[in-house]
Amino acid sequence: MSRRTVSRNGLVNRREFLALSGAAALAACAPTTGGGPSATAVSATATPKRGGTLIWAQILDNSVIDPHVATEASAQEIDGEIFDFLVAADSDLNIQPWLATKWTIENNATKYTFTLRDDVTFHDGTPFDSTSVKKTIERIVDPATKAGRALALLGPLDHAEAPDPRTAILFFKEPNPLLLVSLWRPWFGMLSPKQLATLKPGEPLTTPIGTGPYRFAGRTADGQTTLERNPDYKWAPAFAANHGSTYFDAIKLRRIAEPGTRVATLESGESLLVDDLPEADYVRLKNDKRFTFLQAGKKGPGYGFFFNVKKFPVSELAVRQAMNWAVDRQSIVDKVLFGVHHPLVGPLTEGVWGRLDDIEKTIPYSGDKKKAADILDAAGWKVGAGGIREKNGQRLSLVLAANAGAYPQNDLADALQLQVKEIGIDLQVQKMPSAAFFDFTRGSYKHDLCDSMGANIDPDELRGRYHSKFIGSTNFANTADPQLDDLLVKGQNTPVGTDARKQVYADVQRRLMDTMPMLSMISVIRTYGMTNRLHGLKVNPTGINTYALTDTWLE
Repeated sequence: MSRRTVSRNGLVNRREFLALSGAAALAACAPTTGGGPSATAVSATATPKRGGTLIWAQILDNSVIDPHVATEASAQEIDGEIFDFLVAADSDLNIQPWLATKWTIENNATKYTFTLRDDVTFHDGTPFDSTSVKKTIERIVDPATKAGRALALLGPLDHAEAPDPRTAILFFKEPNPLLLVSLWRPWFGMLSPKQLATLKPGEPLTTPIGTGPYRFAGRTADGQTTLERNPDYKWAPAFAANHGSTYFDAIKLRRIAEPGTRVATLESGESLLVDDLPEADYVRLKNDKRFTFLQAGKKGPGYGFFFNVKKFPVSELAVRQAMNWAVDRQSIVDKVLFGVHHPLVGPLTEGVWGRLDDIEKTIPYSGDKKKAADILDAAGWKVGAGGIREKNGQRLSLVLAANAGAYPQNDLADALQLQVKEIGIDLQVQKMPSAAFFDFTRGSYKHDLCDSMGANIDPDELRGRYHSKFIGSTNFANTADPQLDDLLVKGQNTPVGTDARKQVYADVQRRLMDTMPMLSMISVIRTYGMTNRLHGLKVNPTGINTYALTDTWLE
């Protein structure tokens, strides 16, 4: 029997975390006002003040806030305020205690025993205990829940036990060394067992009850979600500066998908914080002393598009290769995205552990349209009427499904449409609301291409995106490649932080470049814009969400 006990009050230090998870080192940048990248917006001289309401304009749909099925980053920002998690990851990638004070890993990472806090209560007054953990985990694995991303990250659970109120045990069917890397993510918020008892299998949570620093207070007919301070909150992770209740009385979050309108609310003072600030507006406003900007690199799969590899004509490798070679990523970054982001060819963004940087040399960032055209010619796609290629009487006409609120991917889609037309591809971009997007893509696989997605500091994210097990949930590329499947499972189970695991993921990335189920375009640098009176906002290591706003306050 192998056994590993995490001591020192449950803290895993940075070196241990890198060995445990294989995650890359992420250094928080220095605070900045008016320009440079930063992972934290804070003033060293200001004293935090209590009171006030934060008005936050979000880019994506935030209506589905059931943590086990929520797919949008904006909804997960809300979940991060309502829910707490068994463990936390600080900005230096230390895994720290949260609702669990310590844990023991046994039997080759097939058994995890968590010791829980005894001073935590849910917003409905129910004490937090091992029953909460057991019922939460069991809901995730219940097929009726359809908890795609949570299920993929949880791993092959066998069962959960709650032998006493302070002890929760998770048993896995096979080694699961990545569990702690996942449990701090927004899909694993602990739910009130009292509320769960009122739900039917598969019934979504619309008024979620957690233990977090803010509690759900309502949603208006026009889409504004209100969160109110949890006055009893006193169990923030050790790295938080504030271990009492929050500074804000409330947070009001509303989706404003149209970029110009969202930015206008910041400039008028109607919104105090906006996320995903458009690049042009960042360049225009970065020296405006009224505002502070917080930038963070998004970690995970390449930002761009997935191909539906089972749908003709993108089922042909030549078509996928030609599109990858045709794209002038550098000019798109420079001329469309104002130099904010970084061009990308490979399947993983900057900062993900185990990324093969050499892959970035396989296709020039400026593209090669002649080579792209030659690939299509060799595959029998000849230029026909109107300059669009044809083969066997079929035009090379493709549908790209875009989430209407996914900025800057909408700009990428428009730029891609123009560039591939130069090599004879008719690309039709269909921008649709989130619900329609997910139904069109993973629901029915009607797309030829669709927006890529996913965030993770670890390359295991690729398993959820490309393993055949996740067709219909998180595998938008519709890939069912036995060789890739085997590599992805091997990577999941290979001892973490090792050269052997790094080699597995090198093979995974090479296989993805050989088969090209994706068209990566950029590593994203996300920009939050805020009033200069807002302090203490922090982005978590994935770069996709903020930490809970326990330390955030307003002058």
